[in-house]
Amino acid sequence: MHQPNVSHSRVQAASKSTLILLLRFTKIEHTAFSLPLVVAGCWIATQGRSPGLPLLLLIVTAAAGARIFGMSFNRIFDRSIDARNPRTASRELPSGRMSVRMALAVALIGLGVYFTACTILGGWCLVLSPVPLVPLLGYSLLKRFTALCHFGIGLCLALAPLGAYVATAGDIRFSSGIILFAVFVFFWLSGADIIYSLLDIDNDLAHGIRSLPAQVGPRNALAISAGCELIAFGALAAVYIVSGCGAASTVALLLSAAAMALMVLPAIPAALRFFPISTAAGIFAAFVPILGNWF
Repeated sequence: MHQPNVSHSRVQAASKSTLILLLRFTKIEHTAFSLPLVVAGCWIATQGRSPGLPLLLLIVTAAAGARIFGMSFNRIFDRSIDARNPRTASRELPSGRMSVRMALAVALIGLGVYFTACTILGGWCLVLSPVPLVPLLGYSLLKRFTALCHFGIGLCLALAPLGAYVATAGDIRFSSGIILFAVFVFFWLSGADIIYSLLDIDNDLAHGIRSLPAQVGPRNALAISAGCELIAFGALAAVYIVSGCGAASTVALLLSAAAMALMVLPAIPAALRFFPISTAAGIFAAFVPILGNWF
């Protein structure tokens, strides 16, 4: 008599479990921290005016689809490496909780969402839509060949505000503000990824993974990361100047600078320096051009 309710409950539980699995696989929380950078690209294109909600939603949808595509293939390509690393062995693919076929389906869904949004946006967005897919597809392979692999992920995210700018402006003539902001994103995230790789230095040395900490040692790698964050701050300060130097923007700049300084403090555990501290640095930085000359 109660069997239908029991079956319905099982279906609901299975659906919830699958949803949680997908959210963990795509690292949805990291998608959330990258979106302010995309919005900043829109605001720079409009010189501080709102681009309008419909356009903004399309651009955010494209960015989310592209990131799901890139993250999925990163996990697929790295599943054997992850299986040998105690820190990552419990991830969805190496642990067997998700099949490669399912991961490929997620990647293709992300790709479909991305191309659909780019098609609706049209113009240069559609023409240039294949360009970001190349680094998104290949960045996770770099660690097998070069210690500069960290700059691959930096490039991937630096393209996001540039793409948002093109989608908003409808043009590929980049302003100085968006170029400087992309430089910030490139060096900020590359430096953060170097810090993140400190978590896996022993495993990287044991299995020939070419991360900077494994190749040059943790102290030198941290110095390179600090150099990246210094360059990132310089680029962000330049964005601040061309954006209007408003009081609210000043606060955002100072908060981002403080977070970047904390990122390179060895006394703080590397995991915390990557997330949430580096996340905070990026989010505050996005508000520098968004707030512009407010107050």
